[in-house]
Amino acid sequence: MEIPVQPIEKSYKKNLEQAIFAVTLLAIVGSLLSRWFNFDYGWFSIISIIIYIGLAYLIGAKENLKTTLWSIIKLGLYDSIIGLLLPLWLEAHFDGFEKKIYEYGIVGWLFIIILQISFSILLGLIGYVLAIRKKNNKSSSVT
Repeated sequence: MEIPVQPIEKSYKKNLEQAIFAVTLLAIVGSLLSRWFNFDYGWFSIISIIIYIGLAYLIGAKENLKTTLWSIIKLGLYDSIIGLLLPLWLEAHFDGFEKKIYEYGIVGWLFIIILQISFSILLGLIGYVLAIRKKNNKSSSVT
């Protein structure tokens, strides 16, 4: 009897899933805290930036630039849709332009998606460069 071959799980997919979970958790917890304590939800973008750079760093340490950027773009797309819908639905406190752009309908959403993906690519490049530098420092110290 033949044993079925299990597909090899790519580690970057697991990292991406964890980052999506972290962004979702951040949106929920951040929205609730923002509403309860009446401060701007935008402050949680600092944590979001750390998630993006961290994901790019983890993937960039093992994968190429293309895989890293595609993962970051997927996270940016998810964050631009779900990461804004959850705070709006949970009535987070917005001082910034997010709520005004949402009121523009589909044009506003497209603007948010394009802006978020562009920003995520920038953060992904930062994380990737950090991973490559660390990899190069390790290899140069060994020789």
